[in-house]
Amino acid sequence: MRRRLLLALLVAVCTAACGGDGAPASPSDGCSASATYGVTFTATWDATSHGSSPPFPSNAHFSRLVGSTHLEQTSFWSAGAIATQGIENMAETGSVSVLCNEIEAEADQGRAGDCIRGGEASFPSPGTATLTFNVDERFPFLTLVSMIAPSPDWFVGVDGLGLQQAGCWLPRLEMELMGYDAGTDSGVTFNAVDADVTPHEPIGPIEALPDDVREAPFATLVLMREGG
Repeated sequence: MRRRLLLALLVAVCTAACGGDGAPASPSDGCSASATYGVTFTATWDATSHGSSPPFPSNAHFSRLVGSTHLEQTSFWSAGAIATQGIENMAETGSVSVLCNEIEAEADQGRAGDCIRGGEASFPSPGTATLTFNVDERFPFLTLVSMIAPSPDWFVGVDGLGLQQAGCWLPRLEMELMGYDAGTDSGVTFNAVDADVTPHEPIGPIEALPDDVREAPFATLVLMREGG
């Protein structure tokens, strides 16, 4: 998938504590069986970054953050794949209930953790949303998404983001989030009326946006491991 990652990884944290000198792991070193991360989602989409064409909407915002931790081979969405019903609902309306049901179905099969939901149903852009989640060594990969709203079926997110390096929890990750088209609606402007696509097209970059707008990130995501 197409992401520009600005991974600020403090790699020295893992060299001694994760087996480099045989020393036992310590929770403060980030090499314990579990970790807690704080998420800061900074919405940067505004009339300056995305306002040239199509016309910028007056109520730019994002929907509730939603996702899960999971196995490496588990995927809830990816570029080039067909959107599930949960991803379609999230990308078109901001609803998270069906996606959470899909996540819980994977959790029941031992392939994912519980559904992670942000506390705010929506938040403006520019603006900031935060949440905290727990992760353990069974499910060290993260998926997190949010609808670009209003839009036909556009969203941002990460798919299978690895939270460990050499068996240790990464202390900090930062990345710019580009926009994706879920392939479920044919609208080409932010305020387009519903126009379902049958059959659905693969998830991919938002081709309806001009090149200069398509290349601009919609948000920045920062994950900070709690406890150092």
